[in-house]
Amino acid sequence: MQGGELRVEGGEPLPVILIWEGIGALHKGFFSDGTARTALSVGLGGTLKPPANIYVRHDNEKFIGSVRLRLLPQTLALPVRREGDLVALQDLSPILQALASYRTDIAQRFDVRIASFSVGIESFRGSTSCIFGVTGDAPADGRVVDPCVQINGQARCGQPEAGGVRFEPEHARAVAECLDL
Repeated sequence: MQGGELRVEGGEPLPVILIWEGIGALHKGFFSDGTARTALSVGLGGTLKPPANIYVRHDNEKFIGSVRLRLLPQTLALPVRREGDLVALQDLSPILQALASYRTDIAQRFDVRIASFSVGIESFRGSTSCIFGVTGDAPADGRVVDPCVQINGQARCGQPEAGGVRFEPEHARAVAECLDL
């Protein structure tokens, strides 16, 4: 396996469905902005089978927000490479970059506080849930996928290697299940 950034070429823009949790009317308007949604739709093109379900959440008690793509079963169109316990999480970068760019666009044009929202991919398969995030200087731009995956609410960190992230066998199986590998 080779590491590095994957570029998705020639994908059709995806229909984007926004799902709200704890988001007020004003901010729903910000996140629904046509220019930002179009850019997100184009950015996600070729990465998924439609539609793209985007969950925009804010916890008013904890002051934590997130923008996450919910990965439905058998909808990932990106080839994520796996060799045993080595998973090329970096292959998810095009999706995470599109989400980060969307978040940054909204923050720059409407409300700078939105820049603090995390971005990620969430997946639920049977009794296994995974959240794939980004790392880097805040606000992270999605180019570097976090080697720690939230598996059933617990951070499970793998060891980055040239071709991906090496996980404990049990965690590698859970990650593979969440990504339909």
